[in-house]
Amino acid sequence: MNSDKKQWLNNLKPYRFRIIWTSLFFLLALLFISIGFWKTIVLLIFAAIGYIIGKMRDEDLDIYSLLDSVRAILGN
Repeated sequence: MNSDKKQWLNNLKPYRFRIIWTSLFFLLALLFISIGFWKTIVLLIFAAIGYIIGKMRDEDLDIYSLLDSVRAILGN
C-alpha cells in the first residue's frame, strides 16, 4: 500500500504546482461567489497578517527585521 502511494505521488510530482495553484484559485473563486468580493479581501488581509505574525514567532524575528525583508521583496 505504501509503495502505491509513493508511485502515485511520483506520477503527480511534475504537476504539483498546477494542482496547488488551481486548487488555490478555485478556493478563491468559491470565496468570491459565496461571501462577496470585499469580505474575501478582508479575509485574505487577516490571513496575511496571521501568516506574518506566525513567521515572526517561528523565526524569532522582530518587527524591524520583518519590515526589512518586506522591503527587500518589494524592491525598495
